[in-house]
Amino acid sequence: MKSSLLGAAAVFLAAAPVSSWAAHPYITDDTGTQGTGNWQLELMAERDRNARTADPGGGAVHQVRTATLFNPVLTYGVLDTLDVALGVNRLHQRITEDGAVTQSAHGTGDSTLELKWRFYEADGLSLALKPGLVLPSGDENQGLGTGKISWGVNFILTREAKPWVLLANVAYSQVHYKLPLDVDANHKHLWRASAGFGYYLRDDVRLVGEAGVRTNGAKDDPFLPGRNGHFAMLGLIYSPTEKIDLDVGVRKRLSRAEFDTAILVGATFRW
Repeated sequence: MKSSLLGAAAVFLAAAPVSSWAAHPYITDDTGTQGTGNWQLELMAERDRNARTADPGGGAVHQVRTATLFNPVLTYGVLDTLDVALGVNRLHQRITEDGAVTQSAHGTGDSTLELKWRFYEADGLSLALKPGLVLPSGDENQGLGTGKISWGVNFILTREAKPWVLLANVAYSQVHYKLPLDVDANHKHLWRASAGFGYYLRDDVRLVGEAGVRTNGAKDDPFLPGRNGHFAMLGLIYSPTEKIDLDVGVRKRLSRAEFDTAILVGATFRW
């Protein structure tokens, strides 16, 4: 069961950047691009924890599943309205059952290569498309990746009316697995719909939040049951300069198909 159980977290964390990562701590993306010749480096970290009691067959088990992700993403502005981004992932995953460690893995996860194209902008409303690939750089035998190239696309809407910024996404990913066990245990077609807001408390501080629903990557995981996961996030972004953002957030489950809690911290640098 090692690959299928740890692989569920890999789907949430390693495959998530396709059509998912936005200005941290959001999952919901925005239409912003860097501008021709400009760079951005995002350093993002996430700590997920899920503690459940369920019967996987043979009696009730109390399971604690943790996953830690470090996700640097480097973005370059090819055109004013077109970005290319490369992301790498470092994962540490651990499962205990009734207090005993049953599975543990850490190492490089799958990488991401994405484009973001803002194709419409007028009167504070903008639209963008963000296609991307998940590249199999993680060890699928340790549950750190899928073992095959996957792809996805995200439709993005942003509405700016200061002090408010409103975001909405509809995203689709097609995830491919190398190991037969992972093929049987996980869904291939993943959807997400989410919406978020930003509110300027002052020029350098934003209150941010979002809510959404996404396909549960695992088909029949008794510790993450349900077809769809519902989630909500609340956080802050502090911008000491126009070139630096520092952020923190907490994401909570609204259904049992999500991890209980995710603690999010990040830093963004532009030049």
